[in-house]
Amino acid sequence: MKKYTILTFLTVTLFSCNYMDEFPYDWAQPEDVFSMEQNYERPINQAYSYLTEGFNRVNGSFLEAATDDGMSTISNSTVHRISRGFINSSSPVESCWDASYKGIHQALFVQKSLAEIDLVLNKKTSQDVIAIKNTYSGEMYALRAWFEFDLLRHYGGYPIVSKYYQLGDPELTAKGRSSVAECVQNIVNLCDSAAKYLDVTPIGGNGGYGRMTKGAALAIKAKTLLFAASPLFNQSGNSNATIGYVSPGAADIKARWEAAAEASAAVINLKTSAGAAVYSLFANYGTLFTTVPNSEYILFVGAAKSNALENRQYPPTLSKNSGGGTVPTQEFVDAFTKSDGSDYVRGPVATQYTGRDPRFVLSVGFDNSRYGTKPVYTHLGTGSTNDGLNVIEGVSTNTGYYLKKFLDLNVDFSKATPATAFHITPLIRLGDVYLMYAEAMNEAYGPDLDPKGFGLTARTAVQRVRTRAGFAAATDKYMVGVTTTAAMRDKIKQERRIELAFEQQRYFDLRRWLDGSLLNKPVTGISIEIAGTTTTTNYFTVDALRKFESRMYLHPIPLSELRISPQITQNPGW
Repeated sequence: MKKYTILTFLTVTLFSCNYMDEFPYDWAQPEDVFSMEQNYERPINQAYSYLTEGFNRVNGSFLEAATDDGMSTISNSTVHRISRGFINSSSPVESCWDASYKGIHQALFVQKSLAEIDLVLNKKTSQDVIAIKNTYSGEMYALRAWFEFDLLRHYGGYPIVSKYYQLGDPELTAKGRSSVAECVQNIVNLCDSAAKYLDVTPIGGNGGYGRMTKGAALAIKAKTLLFAASPLFNQSGNSNATIGYVSPGAADIKARWEAAAEASAAVINLKTSAGAAVYSLFANYGTLFTTVPNSEYILFVGAAKSNALENRQYPPTLSKNSGGGTVPTQEFVDAFTKSDGSDYVRGPVATQYTGRDPRFVLSVGFDNSRYGTKPVYTHLGTGSTNDGLNVIEGVSTNTGYYLKKFLDLNVDFSKATPATAFHITPLIRLGDVYLMYAEAMNEAYGPDLDPKGFGLTARTAVQRVRTRAGFAAATDKYMVGVTTTAAMRDKIKQERRIELAFEQQRYFDLRRWLDGSLLNKPVTGISIEIAGTTTTTNYFTVDALRKFESRMYLHPIPLSELRISPQITQNPGW
């Protein structure tokens, strides 16, 4: 993790006047960097620094605060502009354009330098050096694939940049957007190239934990093909190749789902040279996000040990000097099933939080719940605290709930020296891949068929995720009676919502499913008031200004880029 901390937190000096115009270094020439053993890893590590961190991603808030699952307690956070539709191409708020192209540019710089400059390493043969160069080049292929995937899910088609350009190169400034089909194929090609050079374990073994591997490359490929098959890019009658496939037919869409299923199966079934599975579901969902390393993470963003996330997300009575942050909505709370997998129907507050999906108490803080051994009271009136609804603006919950997922409950700010913890932002983990596989298999073959012999049906893949969550497969009612593709589709969507909550998935899932209408509804919370022995409960609207327009399925390309490169066309409606 020491190596990875350096990797993700390099401070870089950048000079740019176009989305790809920057000098990677101002302190040395490439020949100086890539020929010296003590320096050559620095530009390689810098390429990783452009991976976007998910916690508090948007002005102190989780991206989920722009979905029906979350709400930011920070009244002036720009995340509210996304959820309320107050964005435009001049100020898109959520954007990956700049970071993605800087990452691509840096990765191309590394690949070009590795290919052209002799590297002499102590106690390494020429064959060893070639192997090391190939591995690092493979990492750059995988990074480029991720950066391009991020562009794809934000904007649709984008300008494909496949070689290193010098500042002001006219060829670069003449580039326009490629079609979605071309972009998908380019990402797949990059992943295949990466997989050819990378092993299932990172270079450096455990010391390289967090670096790109063969599994990461295959997972990016699977994720890309899932998006390629999804409704967003397969709209009937579409004639604009930069926003989706042109006039897609049913057979073409089915073939895309089949490709996504096969690619996901390749990740699930990936083996070491000894025949062992490379990835497995981590046993404890509650500590999955603070355990480093663990068996489930495929691609992620790590950080140095800290307690900043706890300070921001804890209820204020447990925080050092903050609290709140991004909190769950009542809609998210209601989405959890009962403990037997049957649908939850809202009941009295005294029983609302009992007998629920085991992930519920690990993900949500509610009135009289506990963070470790310490109770939290979100109610008002008798026995109330600063954790109560809207007691302290910007800090106390504004929905009646707090987020518990991702937090290390061993962090105790009442101690003179509070503990610190690793906080891993998952980009792709095995639980996600199982559900990607289930979705693709269901759309291609239905809930219960495995005609290609991958080893799992859609139903059994979903059940594996739920079994890890604490449901017994023999008694789980979640998929009882589900026999059609449409019915299984709804179950997979709900399972993704719960299993991958607050991992930046739902924001993009709702867009690729064309389910944006769910973001056009107010989000609600719960108010609990206790006066002696009397408890009064009210459900109320937290944010009535939620707004989603069809143009928001794709993000606006920043206006500043269009002014620099007018050949790049804007997405419809922006």
